[in-house]
Amino acid sequence: MVKATPSAALILKDIRAALDSRLDGKGDRGDKSKGIVPKSPLKALGVRPSLVRSIAREIEGKTRPSMEYPVALALVDAAMARKVREEILVALEVFEHHQKEFAPGLFAKVEKWSAVADDLEVAEVLGTRVAAPALRLEPSKLNVVKKWAKLKSLGKRHLAVLAATGLVMDGHREASAVLNLAETLLDEQNPVMVGAVARLLRETTRVDAKAVQDFLFRRSIDGNPDILRAGSENLDAARRAALIAKLEAQAALTAPLAAAER
Repeated sequence: MVKATPSAALILKDIRAALDSRLDGKGDRGDKSKGIVPKSPLKALGVRPSLVRSIAREIEGKTRPSMEYPVALALVDAAMARKVREEILVALEVFEHHQKEFAPGLFAKVEKWSAVADDLEVAEVLGTRVAAPALRLEPSKLNVVKKWAKLKSLGKRHLAVLAATGLVMDGHREASAVLNLAETLLDEQNPVMVGAVARLLRETTRVDAKAVQDFLFRRSIDGNPDILRAGSENLDAARRAALIAKLEAQAALTAPLAAAER
């Protein structure tokens, strides 16, 4: 006899019970000493990420072999509605394991779920596990991602960059579209975004090194040098050395002007 799949509401109740049993009492774990993590709009229970992943495996084990894609999808919807960080993270972990069943139309859900992406931890998981593969299925939705990239919300801008990696991975080679998105983000100063944009450029280099090379040299005049240096790591050694030399020369020219303005 095949075990019936519990409803999303019951699964979410089990998730919360498992989370409550593992509370470490630390609450929000953002590193405020660096000044890079904004206050999250979500309630944070204080459960470590490693425990979140183990809870996801535990929940999947309890519902095997019968949890179906619609139930996993409804689970994410239910968790998003409750606005508790760790509940959302567990639900996304569970949902990601259904990635082979992702289909066009999922990005509409991602648009709805982006409402909680002001939380950086959620933005990271939503972007890499769901938004990137969803965008691969519907590249035309890049126009939505571009809107996220222009918002004040750090989490939503981060989500935009993570989603865009879906267009240059797993056989997708839409370097031009990705570089068009990166164009709007090259003046980012927040360390989270500096690292994210640089990673996007490195991934894009794997599918079209010439396009990235031309892009980096063109923007070497006005782009954030930290992004350009880190984003150039997958160029061939000679071209990267030439770019860094150009960045250093540019810095030498602008340094006296900056000093004079002070």
